[in-house]
Amino acid sequence: MYQAFYGLNEAPFSIAPNPKYLFLSSQHQQAISHLQYCLKEGGGFVLLTGEVGTGKTTLARSLLAQLPAETNIASILNPTLSELELLATLCDELNIAYPQQPTLKQLTDVISQYLTDNHNAGRSTLLVIDEAQHLRGEVLEQLRLLTNLETDHKKLLQVVLIGQPELQQLLKQQHLRQLAQRITARYHLTPLSQQDVSAYIAHRLSVAGRDNVLFAKGACNLIHRLSGGIPRIINLICDKALLQAYGTQLSQIDKKTVNSVANEILVVDDIAPGKNSWLLPAFASIATFALGFALMAWQGQRADIASNAVKEPTPVVKSPTPDNRDVESQIKQLLSGASLSQSAFSSLMGLWGTTHGAGSEPCKSVTQYGLRCFVGQGWAELLEYNHPAVISVNVEGSLYHGVIIAVHRDDSVLVQFNRSQFKVSKQWLLEHLSGGFTLLWQSPRDLVSSFKLGSVGIGVETLSRQLNDFYQLSHPITTRFDNHLDALVKRFQRDHQLVVDGIAGAKTLLKLQVATKQQGKILQGERL
Repeated sequence: MYQAFYGLNEAPFSIAPNPKYLFLSSQHQQAISHLQYCLKEGGGFVLLTGEVGTGKTTLARSLLAQLPAETNIASILNPTLSELELLATLCDELNIAYPQQPTLKQLTDVISQYLTDNHNAGRSTLLVIDEAQHLRGEVLEQLRLLTNLETDHKKLLQVVLIGQPELQQLLKQQHLRQLAQRITARYHLTPLSQQDVSAYIAHRLSVAGRDNVLFAKGACNLIHRLSGGIPRIINLICDKALLQAYGTQLSQIDKKTVNSVANEILVVDDIAPGKNSWLLPAFASIATFALGFALMAWQGQRADIASNAVKEPTPVVKSPTPDNRDVESQIKQLLSGASLSQSAFSSLMGLWGTTHGAGSEPCKSVTQYGLRCFVGQGWAELLEYNHPAVISVNVEGSLYHGVIIAVHRDDSVLVQFNRSQFKVSKQWLLEHLSGGFTLLWQSPRDLVSSFKLGSVGIGVETLSRQLNDFYQLSHPITTRFDNHLDALVKRFQRDHQLVVDGIAGAKTLLKLQVATKQQGKILQGERL
């Protein structure tokens, strides 16, 4: 919309990880040089970490674009996989043929043969895993075993792990010490400095076709302070500022414009003095959190919230206790625009790391990400399955759709409606819930509708392993649904008040994931 007015060929502040917009600050240059050297030297694992929005994916794409043409690259963007699923995905990425219902050994054998043949042909093989903080411990161990293949000079498979700081903590666990010792390069991206922010904004404008100054120096300094130097948030502020400035035909973006748009898209995070404070792009205002406090104070929980305010990552602004009409009025303002269930579903998909919206058929859209819908009824069942879920609330006769993100010990519930996240009390939510809920879960790749006596495949093997682990059995893992597995499934169903039919459908598989702590996303548990 504003491109022609400001002499731009395209929108310069998209949050998509486009390598051509990579801004090479001193730390980015150092990161690329460091990682390039270690990949060239043939090390097994390379680790790139950084906070959300610091540009990890963009930097990684730039790094991969500079690799020799003799490098075969496999990319995994959704790493919440089992060992078998990860190896199968690696085969798919590298076009390695494998049996229709493979075992772990068969997949390992064909990958090992591929790596050997690739090396003998003078080629290298690289596996890149984004969002690697979601990898399970047993999957990381399987990756380590794959990198055991080596010559005297190099590993036949190199692995780049990209993730948030939690990945560093994950790799400090005792059972992963062997893998941690094989990381030959580590680099942690930090936010941009004030000087870098000005250069970053000018760089992106230049790539988009404008060389003249567009953001005043004071505006750049304010953007640095508001964003804390996080590139993704800088992009959000700048794009919104350009749009607003275009609407008033401004020739230069000043501090006033930046301040105006920042109020629309940023929420202050409550960080202790002395640390780098930054703003979360939660697309809500501080009033959102004032309402969260007000709703809970209305339920007589004000003292509890005051005592827990320091512990919660979501800041709360104190406000007087409103009467019932004030509460309903305030929440209706926040719910405005949350009338489409597809929008709520897109928010839920975002929690799983997907980048596309739900579309007109949400439950069909999610299958491309290895996810499935599960529809349930009632608060007790929602807590039982322990996943974030799309819900509907009825407020003064109008229906609104949102997502339950977390349930806390103090009976507060973190919800998202439209693009606003805030807390309400459980009591308020239960009084306004309407209809059932829909959650997403990660099903086995080869699941059609259910596993039963006679079924074979990767999913059956996963089912067998999970039941063995749950009941602490040493029975051999099987890829065929035999009589012993049938008896185990019935035992699990009986123990968890499910229909005892020996058929492992969505309810049984989902409840087994929860029982064995294998589900991809948690509604409560660690958040409690």
